[in-house]
Amino acid sequence: MTRPDPAPPTDGWRRLHPLSPLLRGGLALVAAGAWLVSNQLDSWMSASELQEGPPLTLLGVLAAAGLLVLVLTSWLSWRVSRFRIGASTLEVRTGLVLRQHRQVRYDRIQAVDLRRPLLARLAGLSEVRVQSAGAGSDARLAYLPDADAHEVRRRLMALAGRGDERAPEETASLPDDRSADRGSLTLVRVPGRRLLQATLFRGRTLAVLVGVPTLLWALATGRGGVVAVVGPALLAFGGNTVQELVREWEFRLQRDHDGIHVSHGLTELKASSVPVHRVQAVALRQPVLWRAPGWWRIEVNVAGVGEGSDDGATVLLPVGTVQEALTTLRVLRPDHDVRAALAGMTGAGVAAPEGEGGLPPGSTAYTVAPPRAVWLSPLVRRRHGYAVTPDALLVCGGRVRRFVEVVPHARVQSLRLRQGPLQRRLGLATVEVLTTPGPARPRARHLDAGEATRLLNAQVGRSSRARERVQ
Repeated sequence: MTRPDPAPPTDGWRRLHPLSPLLRGGLALVAAGAWLVSNQLDSWMSASELQEGPPLTLLGVLAAAGLLVLVLTSWLSWRVSRFRIGASTLEVRTGLVLRQHRQVRYDRIQAVDLRRPLLARLAGLSEVRVQSAGAGSDARLAYLPDADAHEVRRRLMALAGRGDERAPEETASLPDDRSADRGSLTLVRVPGRRLLQATLFRGRTLAVLVGVPTLLWALATGRGGVVAVVGPALLAFGGNTVQELVREWEFRLQRDHDGIHVSHGLTELKASSVPVHRVQAVALRQPVLWRAPGWWRIEVNVAGVGEGSDDGATVLLPVGTVQEALTTLRVLRPDHDVRAALAGMTGAGVAAPEGEGGLPPGSTAYTVAPPRAVWLSPLVRRRHGYAVTPDALLVCGGRVRRFVEVVPHARVQSLRLRQGPLQRRLGLATVEVLTTPGPARPRARHLDAGEATRLLNAQVGRSSRARERVQ
């Protein structure tokens, strides 16, 4: 008689670190209170008749009372905030006046991240953020000592069954750079100098460099209309550039026995798991100014992470060489997908034979747009194409900004064939591959209409069979 697997042990309730309330907002209240007291004190001291103002002893009493209330409130908030790793759920209780009791089932956990804002890093603390399926069901444990936070994250990942789903032999050829502190294998490390250079070689950075002298000229000559247009644009472009640079600083892609992880950030250090089981599509992109150094950027569509995510959750490689891009892609996809992606990156793919229009196993052939598509894409006609491997559909394109997008067959949600007026006249059509929202939007552009229909029908069958295999 087989014995059932024992249930995970049930832990008792545990409290967060005592400094948690202050780090979550108490320090801001202290700073605001100090600023108000300082301004009021200056006002009283500079009055013409000092005796008419309240005595300094009263000011001290009020300041001490405010500080006491703040400390008491923070202490009570810490006392009522606790969490428990139970047999089937993570439970979190918070709130002093408006109490909340949140439960997150382990089978609904999608990712467990570690975040370390600047003040928390100085205090040696980390926040554990649990992402769960369903709106409003995430949980935050802010804050825990670093060692405890890593242990809580490791245990939650184990209970949720979110280990690495790739076989060890598939990544045995990856570079061996082991981190001594965590025993992890560092796959890719992005140097700060390269990140700075890549930021300068971006279109919006060049727009800022051109816009600053334009703004100064407009201010000097009194051209208010130019200032009204250029000023907000500079703030938007410059702010986004600085935010992205700070967020992606010290970027590392690592692997250990728990899975694949990324860490990045300058002021706020974030460490999160790469949810391989939730990656729906992969996009490799190369701006025109990155072509000389041979740099590529990799972003992914992740189930549960929206397209407008501003925390870098969809970036797997901010800027890297071709070899680093292939290393990153090899962690996610089988090797034949990597070879096909390389053919799309270098433009080495050639038109496949008529009929299936796909990519036979071991081949690197792409089906490209026919010659008459030059009327719609005179510069990139030979760059528009698609290929099919046993596991994924790949789409490539772009002359100024090259891209290769990879969609596993099982992750294709639906397909759509679109044909504009000019396309109908030329006998062309575009096939759109619909997946979860994200940076990758695969489209096989300007194909022969018959070829587009064959691709759509064949891909429907491939996706159905792939979904049956993974169920």
